Amino acid sequence: MNKTNVKKLISFSQQEPYKEIFYDHGNLKAQVVGLKAGQIIPPCKMNNDVLFYVIEGEGEITVDNEKESLFPGISVVVPKAAGSRSISAKTDMVILAVQAKGR
Repeated sequence: MNKTNVKKLISFSQQEPYKEIFYDHGNLKAQVVGLKAGQIIPPCKMNNDVLFYVIEGEGEITVDNEKESLFPGISVVVPKAAGSRSISAKTDMVILAVQAKGR
């Protein structure tokens, strides 16, 4: 068992999105991402399925040119088959990102 108080991991960087990996073992990687308003996780292709869960803030996710609003309580699953994904923060945001690895 691995228990983590995610709220204690929340942090931000003025220069770029802040990532705190708190679990990386076997087929699973979990991290908390802090984005200041206006910051972007640039478009990229992932080799794994990824679940994003918005803890705080508002923004937008783009997956293969399809855009969706993000706000607290929303989760988005991006399959590894997606060509690209990016996230932009309208306000300061905190996101839980969980990747399935090795598939």
